[in-house]
Amino acid sequence: MKALQTIMLSCVKASEYLNLKEEKALSFKQGLQLKMHLLACKTCRAYEKQSETIKTMFGRYQEKVAGQSKNKPFKNLVKNKVEKL
Repeated sequence: MKALQTIMLSCVKASEYLNLKEEKALSFKQGLQLKMHLLACKTCRAYEKQSETIKTMFGRYQEKVAGQSKNKPFKNLVKNKVEKL
């Protein structure tokens, strides 16, 4: 039983690893533990999918904002507002 606890993650730890893997690569052990947990846990698979969707949507939003800043009238509008501060 102790060996299984060492291998299997709790959902809390799995969500921590899912968030951590966005910032840096997981160790081999962490990656293996996460994969095993995701195979068994439908809830954490859904959480992973939702996190990826949010990341994609935020990336698109950032691209849109960056594209608008290239628009000269928009850029001048922002510049004028900042100068008034």
